[in-house]
Amino acid sequence: MTKDEFFKVAEEKGIKNIQVAETTQNIGQIELINNDLETFDISNHISYQIKAEYNDKTVKSKSEYLDESVLDDLIMKAKLTDTSYQDDYLQDTTNNNSLDENIDIELSEDLVHLRNLDKLRKEYPELTNLTLSYSEIFEKKKISNNNKVNIETSSHYYEFSPEVIIKNAKEINSFTRTFLGTKKENIINKENLKETIEMAIKQVTKEQKGTKKYNIIIDSSVMSTILSSFVDMISATNVRQNISCLKEKINKKIFSDKLSIIEDPLNKDYPGYTVFDDEGTKTYKKDIVKNGKLMTYLYNIKEAKEANCHSTGNGYSGISTKNMYIKAGTKSLTELFKDLDNGIYITDCMGSMETAINCNTGNISLQIFGFVIENGKIKCGLKPSIMTTTIFELFGNVEEISNEVIFTERAVASPCIYFKDISITGSQESDN
Repeated sequence: MTKDEFFKVAEEKGIKNIQVAETTQNIGQIELINNDLETFDISNHISYQIKAEYNDKTVKSKSEYLDESVLDDLIMKAKLTDTSYQDDYLQDTTNNNSLDENIDIELSEDLVHLRNLDKLRKEYPELTNLTLSYSEIFEKKKISNNNKVNIETSSHYYEFSPEVIIKNAKEINSFTRTFLGTKKENIINKENLKETIEMAIKQVTKEQKGTKKYNIIIDSSVMSTILSSFVDMISATNVRQNISCLKEKINKKIFSDKLSIIEDPLNKDYPGYTVFDDEGTKTYKKDIVKNGKLMTYLYNIKEAKEANCHSTGNGYSGISTKNMYIKAGTKSLTELFKDLDNGIYITDCMGSMETAINCNTGNISLQIFGFVIENGKIKCGLKPSIMTTTIFELFGNVEEISNEVIFTERAVASPCIYFKDISITGSQESDN
């Protein structure tokens, strides 16, 4: 069923307003394990998010297709819904903002490039396994409705994830890094792979640190994990439901004045580029935290109506972000190591984010992995430890921020950040 036919049948069934967000993904994937080809796949996938107004109630649904049964399901949902909610719908809008009309993904040259990168394995006899995972993703989103709306946006980005496994007499050590971006040459290259391998080798020897407050550097990937939970804290839904520690904090200084957080979905150099959110609201560059002051919460259409304000363009199957990042500083990571001198470099974490980072209290308790820094250089790995702090203490103790914003996902990104005086509980595991 075409969208025009879908809209016509919807009208015949008494659906007043209906809007369809169609997402098309073309994905190419390669995985090499010690130069053996495990995955070589190109796939295409289409999905739909539909919202409709029936009997003055707005309901939503997800589907892999458009047909009459989807409409019947929406009507049933409206009849069974107790609360009455009417959403806003776009009116008579078109645009021409796609980055590309269509991308035909071709992986043959990429496979050759990965095989050449795999040759680096021979220079490191310590390696047991080297897995090279590479993806190319083209995504196009179209929104149309029965009010003559037809808008679209697209993004095109690459992901490279090398995993290094080293076995010794005591254990198996695995180390992975993820590189995400819009320029292939900056993602899949020898420098990124070599750095990953050499960090993996240094992490094999681990040192246990005592329980106390340390000066630390948190890697961009772990900062992205923390930022993802911060998004929940500034979600208007959680603020309204009194489950955010940042309620009533707008225009108040809550963090270090060295910290600024920006969302910039319109930056084509970043992988989360999009002209509008999943509801069709135009996106824009915004200050979320400016020099430590909280500037805004994040709203979708529903929460904006509740608060009698405008959507901030953050309606992505709930409230989320695209291209939200901590503003970079001026120093390289190597310079941050020198400034740190002696401390801890955190490169990975583990735990359920719902409990490890508490939206309601701001408490943070993460199992961490990484490296011991001594005399401004990586000395060895760090035995698994626990970092205990709060979002207010952590973001209030910013000392320096590195000069490169690194994406490991499309929603959020961060440079590496140097923090002072953060509590670390040392590992209790035996050395035997």
